[in-house]
Amino acid sequence: MGTYILRRALGVLVVMFAVVTGMFLLLHASPVSPVNQLAPQVAADPVARAAVEHRMGLDRPLLVQYGDYLGGLLTGDMGESLYDGSSVADQVGRALPVSLELGFLATVLAGIPALLLGTWSALRQGRAVDRATRVLTVLAMSLPGYWLAVVLMVMVDDPDFLPGAGGFVHFTDDPARNLQVLLLPALVLGLAAFAMVTRSLRGGLVEAYASDHVAFARAMGSSRLDVLRRVALRGAVVPTLTVAGVLIGGLLSGTVLVENVFQIPGLGQLMVTAFQRQDYQLALGGCVATAAIFLLLNLVVDLLYLVVDPRTRQGLARA
Repeated sequence: MGTYILRRALGVLVVMFAVVTGMFLLLHASPVSPVNQLAPQVAADPVARAAVEHRMGLDRPLLVQYGDYLGGLLTGDMGESLYDGSSVADQVGRALPVSLELGFLATVLAGIPALLLGTWSALRQGRAVDRATRVLTVLAMSLPGYWLAVVLMVMVDDPDFLPGAGGFVHFTDDPARNLQVLLLPALVLGLAAFAMVTRSLRGGLVEAYASDHVAFARAMGSSRLDVLRRVALRGAVVPTLTVAGVLIGGLLSGTVLVENVFQIPGLGQLMVTAFQRQDYQLALGGCVATAAIFLLLNLVVDLLYLVVDPRTRQGLARA
């Protein structure tokens, strides 16, 4: 088992290296330049432009820039913003907790109802509750998050529930106000995840209830609760966990649209601002942090398989 964990951790590092390399090359292959954001007379003057590029280090060979960035990244240094010279690590450090909190709240608001409704729908297969659940989840997956966010802002129109109207408040400053302003963004962010986890769990449970294991447990006189808890859920939890792991990673790292609609100062808004300013270093720092969160969460999901599925542990023991 230890070998499996080490192998998965090394795999995450390899993927992270590939992601950093790919994003670095893509950003620097772009025809735009941070120098274009300077005053027109400076950007149009070749001498002044060359001086600014030299000061920013943009005139060095690409491999040298990449080597310096990678070396700094290994020591926790993400470089300096090309726009104002501030530390990228500091800006990412301020924005990251906001995105993590929003993603965590969306996970709770989506996960708990999804587990309850998915289980209930499977237990009432073919009945009105089951049919309504399937219609509801399809509708929830069909609604564009950006459109829904704008509609909710127009419908609510209450500064107490809109971060941009009253100003965003951090949890440490005012927990009640913080949760209040994050409620609508978390609902929008978690709606599609709620629908997909509900459908995945329902499908897994329906398949599990049709298996011989459940039939045998019923024949042995097990109660409905024991059949659900000890047999059916064990068969349905692995595919559901796979879906949930990818979705939760997306919730915690893919908040760009929601944060910008609701004006939440998280990683999503930070990256949009960086791209608008053509700030390579800041945009790259936000992308690296987002990728790291996603990969770490998927590593956690892989390790959870060892806990929830005995067959995985047995397979590793025989390997």
